[in-house]
Amino acid sequence: MRLSIITPYYNTLEYTLKLAEVLQPQLTEDIEWIIIDDGCNEKELDKLKATVIHQKKNSGTASVPRNIGLDWATGDYIAFIDSDDMVTDNYIEEILKKIRKQPDIIYLSWKSTKHNIIMRQRPPRWNCAVWCRVYKKETIGKARFDERLVKAEDWVFNQQINPVKCVSIKEQIYIYTYGRKGSICNG
Repeated sequence: MRLSIITPYYNTLEYTLKLAEVLQPQLTEDIEWIIIDDGCNEKELDKLKATVIHQKKNSGTASVPRNIGLDWATGDYIAFIDSDDMVTDNYIEEILKKIRKQPDIIYLSWKSTKHNIIMRQRPPRWNCAVWCRVYKKETIGKARFDERLVKAEDWVFNQQINPVKCVSIKEQIYIYTYGRKGSICNG
């Protein structure tokens, strides 16, 4: 397995189905999509081209489902896509081009209604999100998300990662949903 994509899910069915329309055609036998349903028991997810793990109760944080995804992932590389975000129709293609260089981490350019970020080398200091990075599983090692944290868990996780070889994708292949009411970041 070359790439595992981990999506923590909580009550975002409309967004996740739109994401699936773009992501599923890109999936191959070398790419797995793991969705962790964090206590919603959303049966519509079972129809997607993904491994869906239903958690019985909501954890209240993205850390728990992300850790479950890390434990299930079999890919050499790990990507995270939030369930209310979007990717472009060449998301996987662009990542696979960079994987050939065998980096420890790939930084993704991204956009939202508030930002247009082009990764030239490393992300801006204020952006520690895991969704704008693809990690070599070997580089992650035993690092995991702090399950006590509701916010800033990405920053704490990334402090455990020590990449040596880094590359970036200058094309904006990730689309962040900024300001969605009900999200962990926006309440």
